[in-house]
Amino acid sequence: MLTQVERISKKIILAAGLRTELTFTSFGRHGGTTEASTSGLTEAQLMKKGQWSSTKAMAHYLHHDDEAKQDAQMKRIKRRKQAARK
Repeated sequence: MLTQVERISKKIILAAGLRTELTFTSFGRHGGTTEASTSGLTEAQLMKKGQWSSTKAMAHYLHHDDEAKQDAQMKRIKRRKQAARK
């Protein structure tokens, strides 16, 4: 069922002349939050945007992608290098 919705959404996106990289999940709370997260918003900014009162509630709406995983790994590597210098 979701595949059909995604296919129809893509037709609508293209017919409306929107950016081709947009997908069904780009819209709404889930996709919009994930996109905002990968755009570099802080946790506080994400919580304000989504009107969440806790990070636990917000986590339900954040869906990780490869970019987010790579970013997290780069931050871990940077932190390890800084710790090793001390």
